[in-house]
Amino acid sequence: MKSFLVFISLSLVFLGSAFAQGSRGQEPEKPGSSITFKEMVYNFKEVEYGTDVSHSFFFTNNSNSPISVKDVRPSCGCTTTDYTKGPIMPGKSGSVSIKYDSSRKGYFAKNVTVIIGDETFVLTFLGTVKPEKTDDNTQPQK
Repeated sequence: MKSFLVFISLSLVFLGSAFAQGSRGQEPEKPGSSITFKEMVYNFKEVEYGTDVSHSFFFTNNSNSPISVKDVRPSCGCTTTDYTKGPIMPGKSGSVSIKYDSSRKGYFAKNVTVIIGDETFVLTFLGTVKPEKTDDNTQPQK
């Protein structure tokens, strides 16, 4: 009886995998992204307190038709953005630039959500703002 149950179980597994493989060829493949970013994460490493730092994220249009940036949303008010306006032709590149206000000391990790066509990308930048420099002549308060 046990061998019969093992035979039935193995038969079902075999038939299930055979049908799954047969139907896979009939389903259309999901297309890959038509946009390729050169990088999705940028590390500023250490940043001087009170300086504005910036970086540009570059992308390429790998599709056969023009694309355009629909929206760029930073995760906080400490970041301003700019991006390529207008259509980006096939094979051409565009950019999303960020500028971070480093008036908050310590570690930071921020995101910028970018919508290009009907695709959404999340770009990340991070680093550490060094403590504010103090004047060597300043004596601590007693």
